[in-house]
Amino acid sequence: MSGERRGGGFLPGLLLGIAIGAVLAIAIVPEGSEDLRESLRGKAREAGGRARDAAADLAERAAVLAGDMKAGMDELYQRGRTLVDEATTEDD
Repeated sequence: MSGERRGGGFLPGLLLGIAIGAVLAIAIVPEGSEDLRESLRGKAREAGGRARDAAADLAERAAVLAGDMKAGMDELYQRGRTLVDEATTEDD
């Protein structure tokens, strides 16, 4: 599992690229094209919202994974502790 990649960085990266592209497009559109500018602003807002949603989803996944890892580490610690206790008891 440690070598497994989930591709969690692709969607936020894609949305960030879209947002940057939209900002650049707004910056270079001629002054007379207000409708196009407004359309691009709307698309940029949508992309920003999706990026925030993706970031929140990734944060939630990370929290769940961290909790799972902690539970697994606690279990391993308890197993190790039991083995040490049993080994010390047998030596007496």
